[in-house]
Amino acid sequence: MNGWRRGVVVLAALLLGGSMTTGTAGAATSQDVCGSTSTPAGWVEVRYWDSSQCGPTGGGMYNTKRITDTSGVGPGGTVQACTYSPVPAGFRVTRYSSVSDCERSRGTSDYHNRTDLVNLTGLPTGSTRTICGLFDVPAGWTVVSRHKSTNCQQYKYGIPSNDNTMTIRKS
Repeated sequence: MNGWRRGVVVLAALLLGGSMTTGTAGAATSQDVCGSTSTPAGWVEVRYWDSSQCGPTGGGMYNTKRITDTSGVGPGGTVQACTYSPVPAGFRVTRYSSVSDCERSRGTSDYHNRTDLVNLTGLPTGSTRTICGLFDVPAGWTVVSRHKSTNCQQYKYGIPSNDNTMTIRKS
């Protein structure tokens, strides 16, 4: 792509709020956007990389991200997101892991960079789910038990020293 065409693409992306949509109509709703673009409510970040369409590359943080709409995830359904992603309302973390797509920069980290999220909204009374954390009990849910789990450890190494997981039941 010559310099003039790249300038037009960058200008168009800026005018569209940093957005560069990809995919086809009818497919799962994902968009590639410049890293400085806010992730809308109900969407999650699923990949980071550098793209010349979003300006200079080679800095400390990647300048482009892929975001995915979670509105199609039904009650009890799950979605994976990068840990830097906002968590949509009604979703809770169930597991941490690491993948190259969620590395936000070229550096290495001792912490996991991806989460599995479950949609608790709309589940029937009596449903149980195991989620990470101990203090953020969702409204309308009660704690059944608390325990340790390597699935809910954000740090990649070792074993959890404290309870980091709770099983909850919808009241």
